[in-house]
Amino acid sequence: MVIIFSANVGFATDNLTDNTTNSLSETDILSQNETGVAEKPALSNNTYKSSSSNAGLENIAALWVWSTSYNSINPVALKKAGYTDIFVFTKHSNEGISQLNQFIKKFKGSGIRVHAWVSCFVNVNGKWIAAHDTTRQQSVRVFIHNIITTCPGVNGIHLDYVRYGGTAHKYGVTFSTNTINKFVSSVKNLVNSKNPNLLLSAAVMPECSVNEYYYGQSYAGLSPYLNFMTPMIYKGNYHKNTAWIGSTTKWIVEHSNTVIVTGLQAYRSDSKPTPLSPAELEGDAKIALSNGSKGFAMFRYGLLVSSFTPKKLFIPTPAAGSPARGAVNVPVDKIITTKFTEPIFPGNMLIELKNSAGKVIPITISISGNVLTMSPVNPLVRATTYKIIFHQGCLVDSELNPVAYYTRSFTTDNTPPKPVKGSPARNAVNVPINKIITTTFNEPIKPGTMNIQLKTNTGTNIPTTN
Repeated sequence: MVIIFSANVGFATDNLTDNTTNSLSETDILSQNETGVAEKPALSNNTYKSSSSNAGLENIAALWVWSTSYNSINPVALKKAGYTDIFVFTKHSNEGISQLNQFIKKFKGSGIRVHAWVSCFVNVNGKWIAAHDTTRQQSVRVFIHNIITTCPGVNGIHLDYVRYGGTAHKYGVTFSTNTINKFVSSVKNLVNSKNPNLLLSAAVMPECSVNEYYYGQSYAGLSPYLNFMTPMIYKGNYHKNTAWIGSTTKWIVEHSNTVIVTGLQAYRSDSKPTPLSPAELEGDAKIALSNGSKGFAMFRYGLLVSSFTPKKLFIPTPAAGSPARGAVNVPVDKIITTKFTEPIFPGNMLIELKNSAGKVIPITISISGNVLTMSPVNPLVRATTYKIIFHQGCLVDSELNPVAYYTRSFTTDNTPPKPVKGSPARNAVNVPINKIITTTFNEPIKPGTMNIQLKTNTGTNIPTTN
């Protein structure tokens, strides 16, 4: 049995119309068929070394939303619950763009990002179109161009069905994977050329080691072009459990190089669309987060219990710091700051600054919103490595979620300041007798403990002010 699905389950039921936004019509080329495909191999547990991801995208709580849900959706309630993003299904038509603009207007000022959810290689009748069909590729790009240029305020483009329909291997795995990678790369170039601030994301299949073979989707290959990737880890459709969500999330995190936002099914399965309880949803989301996902996306609004509150699941996380991790030549009078993903409040554990010998350095601490400031009581020692330590529970958010254990080290300056320029210059002649003398150093300086002198060629000290 082959399970073929998308975030866009029930695609043909959303009153789709033909593309009227440009002269390129929807092609009805059915180059692939879901039937008769061999059973897929089991998921592999092989792993790569984990790699870096886009910075700044943390604690994402997203919802896939049908365009027909406009009247019932409440931005204030969603924001209060902790949602950060919505993917609004956008039909390939003027009507679709008009509906998207209505959502953008409704969510303006809510603090929730609105993404255009765009179907790529399935047509209006729910039939697959070969991903290498260049007419379809251009049609999708033109439609995305129209979205960007006619929907001011849209925050992102979310690609769906950006794959083969289970038969990528029939065209050759390398060919199919390159086709998908190149198409997404071309969309990324388009987005960057029109509005580089837009987020580009994609819903991808969750079948790990066989994703390329069946769908032409390479997690690593797509990573350079996506701000985040949303694997649809729908346990109900795969007849799996919550543990499978965790192991699959972990595998994809370790085999990609971008932010992963796990896609979760908010209901039992497509054959049994009964909403899951808040407790079960929390369990699914927590195991995804604990295995490296930077958030989760729920499929979908309308089949999600309203009492589920994402904000309870996220812990405050350091997002940036000064000095940065591993920084060197840090001034000894440096004020240390750490910016978190959300506002923070004092907890009941310690915040410490220690030197390389393990000695605790006296500090004062202040908090303003999501920024914590540490000020050493005395100047730090030159050429010394220091470690910032946040013990678990030392800080909490508004939901009393505790910060996790965290450390960051830096090393103070060990290079003396050097003069790089002076006026008058060395050995200058005909200098005015009322000349103000300046010396520029290669870094900021402050008074030390020794003298600065000005003498004549006979050794007489000339009184000066510094």
